[in-house]
Amino acid sequence: MRTSLLLIFAVSTLIACEQIHESNRLQDSSSLINESVALTVQHRSAWRVLWVEGKTDLPNRSYVNYRVTHELARKVPANEWPATNLIASGRAAVQDGHYWAKINTLNWPPGQVQILIQFPLPPQPSNIVTRYGEFGEKLEGDNVILLNGTKAIEVEHHFRHTP
Repeated sequence: MRTSLLLIFAVSTLIACEQIHESNRLQDSSSLINESVALTVQHRSAWRVLWVEGKTDLPNRSYVNYRVTHELARKVPANEWPATNLIASGRAAVQDGHYWAKINTLNWPPGQVQILIQFPLPPQPSNIVTRYGEFGEKLEGDNVILLNGTKAIEVEHHFRHTP
């Protein structure tokens, strides 16, 4: 009887250990799944305001970084700029598949403008870090670049500003 109980205990322990091992293996493999991200950018100008906006499949509360650069900022020393914000940067929150930011273009001269959007530059909410990685290590796709050791999504938009 005692041998039977030991045998049942040993078999039960082996089965339980195998189930735990299988569960851990499934969790480990799900954390290895890489994610692709759709990210677009466009602009519109209205009343001396530049709207930087785009669509994405990122979850709500993700953040994209933007940088807007007027061509004059690359050609003329900053103390000679007609406006103080010929280079503007910041972060925009994603909500329902959209993000946007506004930049004041008062005193901007005509010229080419570059808009650069990047994801997932830190800090990001913990659920975004879990899904895409602290440094984008879970990102994949044609729009993924390596940026100072970080995998990132980067999209650009160019247009001619006319006040």
